[in-house]
Amino acid sequence: MVRIEIPKDEKTEELLDSLAEHLTELKEEASQIRKQGMDTTMLDLIMIDVPSKIRMARMTYEDKDVNEVKRSLGQIRHELDLIKTGTDFDDALQKIQTAYDKIREGDYQGATELYTKLRDVYKTLPEETRRIVFAASLDIHRRILEQTNQDGRS
Repeated sequence: MVRIEIPKDEKTEELLDSLAEHLTELKEEASQIRKQGMDTTMLDLIMIDVPSKIRMARMTYEDKDVNEVKRSLGQIRHELDLIKTGTDFDDALQKIQTAYDKIREGDYQGATELYTKLRDVYKTLPEETRRIVFAASLDIHRRILEQTNQDGRS
């Protein structure tokens, strides 16, 4: 078996070392989030492939392989940020839950205010989550109207 040594590209090696360090930092951050009870399943799946991508980039020194590592690290950062800050859909679900709590408590004014805020969040949601929020919004609106009509007749 003939072995051909590829000359080391010091600049790329330094960059890959830096990216590997960044991956370690991201893993530590994910661990902290996991300890807080947050779901990091998607994040963990993305992180599994990164070490092998780094090894591939170290073998080839090709820009496409290095860029693939960078893209994966960017995706991990994005997922971490989403987990930490939540999404608009998470915000909508929280508003729905609180609106139902207000209705059960008889605070229809508070439920109406949340319903109004929910309509604003609805506009920012992707199509696949809008249906869920729309159905809950209709139900909240119906319950508020029913109570308002009952109060008007009393």
